[in-house]
Amino acid sequence: MANLLNIASTGLNVSRKALETDSHNIANVNTEGYSRQRVNQQSNEPHARNGLIQGTGAKITSITRAHDASIEKRFRASLSDHGYDSNRAMQLEQVENMFHEIDKDGLNKILNKFYNSFRDLANQPENETVRSVVRDNAQIVIRDFNRIRGSLDKLARNIDSKLVGEIEDINSTLEDVTILNKKIRTLEALGDESGDLRDQRDLAVQELAKSFKVHTYEDKQGNYVVLAKNVGTLVTGAHYQELAVGGTTKSKSSNNMDGSTEIYIKDRPNHPITDKFLKGRIKALGEARNEDIRNLQDHIDLIAFNFSKSVNAVHRNGYVSREIQVDEQGNPVSQDEKGQTTGINFFTEIDSVHGAAEKLDLSKEVKESLTNITTGISPNSPGDNRVALAISKLQHEKIMDEGRATLEEFYLESIGKIGLQAGKANLNLEQSEGLLAQVKNIKERLSGVSLDEETANLIRHQHAYEASAKVMQTANEMFSTVLNIKR
Repeated sequence: MANLLNIASTGLNVSRKALETDSHNIANVNTEGYSRQRVNQQSNEPHARNGLIQGTGAKITSITRAHDASIEKRFRASLSDHGYDSNRAMQLEQVENMFHEIDKDGLNKILNKFYNSFRDLANQPENETVRSVVRDNAQIVIRDFNRIRGSLDKLARNIDSKLVGEIEDINSTLEDVTILNKKIRTLEALGDESGDLRDQRDLAVQELAKSFKVHTYEDKQGNYVVLAKNVGTLVTGAHYQELAVGGTTKSKSSNNMDGSTEIYIKDRPNHPITDKFLKGRIKALGEARNEDIRNLQDHIDLIAFNFSKSVNAVHRNGYVSREIQVDEQGNPVSQDEKGQTTGINFFTEIDSVHGAAEKLDLSKEVKESLTNITTGISPNSPGDNRVALAISKLQHEKIMDEGRATLEEFYLESIGKIGLQAGKANLNLEQSEGLLAQVKNIKERLSGVSLDEETANLIRHQHAYEASAKVMQTANEMFSTVLNIKR
């Protein structure tokens, strides 16, 4: 009867623990990253008595979580791909939106209006109103160059801020992984279960996977070793490599901007790793800033530089539209009491391509007087329109890409590439979203909690518990019967 009581007791313990585990699963049905747990049991070692093998009940061997390392690896890879694709599509969309402002006219249309105003001036070289329109259209061109370049710079600075926040979150998550490593190692050394903590650690690594491509493995102590692919080890046991961000000089930056944010290992500030991360949000942000935005900055600067240079080169050949005195030899003077009479730039002289779109402005002379807008090559020739006509024809001159493209063609090609890349990024995003959903469903079927299944298990384990209790009650009654016989 003592054996019967012991067997019943083991049954009660196993069923009780199974009920607790079922309840725990149900309680965490909506907990993100939770993997359902199962009680693994087996029969106790049987005893031989009087030539018979007698069972001794059941025991719990372990409590395990439903987990597949290969599925987890695929899920993290999908998170990295999706993090990259979603951020790349978002950044490219923001870049595209920069080229659809100012009364819905793009820079190419604004440039066309500028050249057309010079055509009108060529038809009416003495008309002061048309000169005013020329200067006004030039101001619109200048503002749009300034706007596009400023918007690109602002977007690059916004990415700098996002990288700072990204690294702060990564460092916090890396620290969480090390703390969980330590807790898991301590619990498992004492023989306790650590399924919940392992779920939390997996969830933390999944957060890292959204930022960059990760690789993990367990060492002999059960610690997660976390590596950022192409960068190096970030977590080993209870220690982690802290990342840092800092502004750099223009010459050392990845995007040719002074104060640009670069990422590095905290202990190695002279070795930036911004461009080394694979996939994830960091890669997408770095590519947008260092490649897409920088290329557009360079192209817009080059267009502004060649635009102003070509207009100035023609404009300098003309004479101002006022009466010009001549010297004793009958040559027109180059300077009078009102200033220069020829050699006047329409735009300010820009000495370098970099930053040209920001520096573009009307020359001091054109700002001061409309008469300083030259239209003819000959002085004191009111009907001379050769300068104005020559400037209007610059619209169709191939002055870009070593004589292979006009300003408009070069501009449209530049923004066309962004449009193609944005379209491709959106297609990649749709694909990565589908793959992520597919892997997530597989993972959910494997590790997720099913209320129907847990309810059925709960009933089954409850019946087993009640049956074990009945066995114990029966054994107790039998024991009482024997005692009563002796009385």
